[in-house]
Amino acid sequence: MKISKSKIINFIGFFLKKYFKNNLYKIFLFLRCRKKFKKKINNIANYEKFSKNLNNINQHEYKITSQNNEDGLIEFIFNNINSNKFFFEIGFDFYEFNSLNLIKKGWSGILCDSNIDNCYALDTLLKYYNFGKRVKIINSKIFPNNINLIIEKYLPKNNLIDFFSLDIDGNDYWVLKNLDTSKINVICCEYNHWLGKEKKIAVPYSEKYNFLDDGYFGASFKAFYELLKNFNFELIAVDSSGTNLFFVKKAFSKYFEILTPENSFRSVGRFYSEKQKFKIYENIKLKKFIKLD
Repeated sequence: MKISKSKIINFIGFFLKKYFKNNLYKIFLFLRCRKKFKKKINNIANYEKFSKNLNNINQHEYKITSQNNEDGLIEFIFNNINSNKFFFEIGFDFYEFNSLNLIKKGWSGILCDSNIDNCYALDTLLKYYNFGKRVKIINSKIFPNNINLIIEKYLPKNNLIDFFSLDIDGNDYWVLKNLDTSKINVICCEYNHWLGKEKKIAVPYSEKYNFLDDGYFGASFKAFYELLKNFNFELIAVDSSGTNLFFVKKAFSKYFEILTPENSFRSVGRFYSEKQKFKIYENIKLKKFIKLD
């Protein structure tokens, strides 16, 4: 029986991870991931928009190393406010995340993810491309009761977090609700566009939550909007893919148009066919959500 190339590679990876986790396995991940990472960091900007009901800020969108068009929005925001060029991002893939383009531009910061392979791969790749000295990578699961402890432990003394990005595909609302935002200037978080703009709901908190890409994750647009308003942040951008919300501390809001769920909600689902969308909406009807005060 012929064994496929992918099965052989996966077996080698399993063997190295089990017996040579701290050296050869990292080299294996580097060799496996380098081509994809190199292609991503050398991308040219793509200015395609994913919906038509856009706000003025969306004209600045572009994608290089982010999943959607976050790169352009981030650049526009920090072209309008002063910063120390420091980020803290939770939830990333080794080749695609919101802060990667900032790292290319000389920013420093902290990256946190629960996937050890992501952390190993990105650590070796950043060091190889001479970005490693500016970035600390943490392998940890994030919960409401440890988010502030982790930030306090790893954030350099007297540092502010200019850009904070959260994408953990599940308990995001409950983590953000417990976050100490006093040292944060800009927050990016992923909302659940399947839930519409009227409801203020979230998935029940669970330490064992498992993301299945079935529409049952996170919280609604309005849930995040009102939570961050209570923390004295203003909504200034929603990317055209209907994925991320961008908030700035109220002191910086004078530099931007202030948005609301009514004038900026979009539900695109660009990765899904109409058949898949119908299936997800039907699935959501069967799920339990928490109505928020």
